[in-house]
Amino acid sequence: MLFPAFFFTFVALTYCAKLPPSFQKCNRKQPDLKECLLKAAQDGISQLTEPVLKEFNFPNVNPLEIPEATISAGTGPVQVQQNFTNCKFYGFPSIKYDAFDWDLEKKTWYLGGLYPELKINCNYNLDGKILLLIIKGTGPGSVVMKNLLGYSNLTYEEVRKKGKTYMKFVTSGITMEPESVYFNFENLFDGDKQLGDNINKVLNENWKEVFDDLRSSYSEIVARLFKQFLNILFSKVSIEELLD
Repeated sequence: MLFPAFFFTFVALTYCAKLPPSFQKCNRKQPDLKECLLKAAQDGISQLTEPVLKEFNFPNVNPLEIPEATISAGTGPVQVQQNFTNCKFYGFPSIKYDAFDWDLEKKTWYLGGLYPELKINCNYNLDGKILLLIIKGTGPGSVVMKNLLGYSNLTYEEVRKKGKTYMKFVTSGITMEPESVYFNFENLFDGDKQLGDNINKVLNENWKEVFDDLRSSYSEIVARLFKQFLNILFSKVSIEELLD
């Protein structure tokens, strides 16, 4: 079993904010609420431009960045201690949503869709075995997931501030199902190109087996990233601002 460690810090503003008028608003009593939320989510993510991000003290959304992440060695095909730093996630704003369900009574969200490409660039430090082959090295690396289906389940608590109701997301989970995954780790074995190329080839020829063993760790890292990302926005934007 893999145990990821995740360290991610945001600095939040202390004031509340309003979404720009171009963001679509839904009525909680309208019969087609799901359809309205789906359209609002798709329109909204396309409007997360730099000026809007600065208004909420958001990090850049493309890429999203985390300073470090760790995945401990497991007992399956990927028996590798994995330490990553300076990670950048590209492709989140390109999602094509096909689901958004907001249960106001249960205080849950379910949303997701298709990411045409999600790319992760990090500096890596690997030490262990993959598919019984020794892998060791330090350097730049990337993981590219093509046509990734990603769906998130989140729960939140309501927080009252100055007569308004805000959401604080407390749990998050995500399922990830890529059509294909491409791995590339540069400078393996102290720069031995032949050995490094062979290991990358084995990883990519057996990407599904490798990804299946890493799925839970990748999913937890992305889920925590997504939860913290949402909490930045919705600590400032009230439910009343989102729904009539």
